[in-house]
This record gives sequence, C-alpha cells and structure tokens, in this order.
Amino acid sequence: MRLRPRVPLTIAAAAALAGAVAFAGSAGSGKATATPSYSIPAERVREGESVPEGKTGRSADMTFTVIGFREGMTEVMGTHAAMESQGTFTRIRILAVNTGRDIQVFDTWKQRLVTTDGRAHSPDVNATMIKRQPERLSVGSFMRAEFDVWFDVPRGAKVKAVRLYGSPPVGAVRDPAPAEIALP
Repeated sequence: MRLRPRVPLTIAAAAALAGAVAFAGSAGSGKATATPSYSIPAERVREGESVPEGKTGRSADMTFTVIGFREGMTEVMGTHAAMESQGTFTRIRILAVNTGRDIQVFDTWKQRLVTTDGRAHSPDVNATMIKRQPERLSVGSFMRAEFDVWFDVPRGAKVKAVRLYGSPPVGAVRDPAPAEIALP
C-alpha cells in the first residue's frame, strides 16, 4: 500500500468550501435555519404551588430558574415521616443548569431564603430529608437538574428572595457571588 502525500488546503480553498457547505444547508429556504431546541414534557403544578415567570439568575457556571413556589405550609409528609413546621414551610422548585465545562456542585445547605426583614434563612434539614431532596448534587457539564429546596420561616415572615449559590469554577480563588432571585 502506497501513501499519497497530503495536499495542503489553501485559505481561499478552505473559505470556498465553508461557503459551499453553509449555502447547501440553507439552499432553497432563503433564510438561515434556526438552531433546534429540546422539547421537554411539561409537569403538572402541585397543589397550591404558583408558577413564577422570569425568575432566573446565575452564580458561576450555574443558571438557576425558580419554576415553582409555595409558602405557608404547616406540615411536611413523606413516605417515612411527617413533621409540623416551627413557623411555616416554604418550598421552592428550582431548575439548575450547568453551562460550564466542569462539574458544579449544588450544596443545599449554602442556599438562603431572604425575608422582607432582611434575615437570611437556611434550608430546613428535616423537611429536606423527609421529602428526600438532595443535600449535595453534582450537576455535570451542560446537565440540568430539577428539585425542591425547603425552608422553615417564622410565622408572618414575608418572603423577598432566594439566594442561590453555584460552586467555584476551575481556577477560581473565591466562592462565586450568589444569584439573588426576587420572589414571589
């Protein structure tokens, strides 16, 4: 078997080839084709939950969208336990999308719910465990995950925002700024 030497492609020839490929992709339509998108099945809203729109923020390589919100619950029930709130439970359904090239870790215990009095509330450990939601979740490169974060806030407290933290990207020397998303 005899190998043939490679003939280098000139810049002009490469440009002509690229133009021909681009033209072939849009030939006959008169306009460029749009990038297709995934068709994700819709989920039914759970009882008493609102569906906020336009509630998106970014922390490092993680984009967060609040897709469900419910407050004022006085108890939580799971498959293995039930518990009353000390104040009232607030449940926030989040869609987390990693737009980076490396894994981002969602750490439930870093997240905060901010009330109108300026206080920042930590997630409720017991509600999180009863509802079997993640404590830490590795979100792979260009992966999306959907889950709930549970908070127990004092009765009468008014929710102002949720403060969500991604993990530092590779090479970062400090934690990223949070995404603060206004609610409800």
